[in-house]
Amino acid sequence: MLAADPGASIASIAAEAGVDRRTVYRRFACREDLLAAIYESRVTAIEKAIREARLREAPVAVALHRYVESIIAVNRTWPVDLARMLADDEIRRRRDACIAEVDLFLERATAEGLLRRDQPERWAGPLLPELVHLAAHQQTHLSPAQAADVVVDMFLYGVGVPRQRTQEPMEENISGP
Repeated sequence: MLAADPGASIASIAAEAGVDRRTVYRRFACREDLLAAIYESRVTAIEKAIREARLREAPVAVALHRYVESIIAVNRTWPVDLARMLADDEIRRRRDACIAEVDLFLERATAEGLLRRDQPERWAGPLLPELVHLAAHQQTHLSPAQAADVVVDMFLYGVGVPRQRTQEPMEENISGP
């Protein structure tokens, strides 16, 4: 509900959950406490996805797919307004640490030759979450694994090392007088 309507009231959230609003207030003193719990859950899920992808030790292509698949699932499970999430200093710090970890992984992917070195600096880092977001929210008919296949293929062959050409280069059409 909060993804669709960030201003949703506790009463409407409780009704959607099938509980009385007093039940929600027993657990969360106010709407901001509920939002903080949601943001905490989202960041914890992102941290878990990074750990389980083994970005530092798994083969780069394997780690990339694991990470993307998990983050697609996180985006579908916790589709909250990220700008509001960043108002909390601790959540922002943890999110920034996640971004730094992924950036280190992308540097490793470049060093190992999976990503092209001739792209603008810091291009791959912002591009990957955009592709993940598109897959998570516009390709909902795909499972997280299937959507990760699409994202990884697009990411690697959009900013990755170019595939070998299977055809001879086209000859220039030179026409004389």
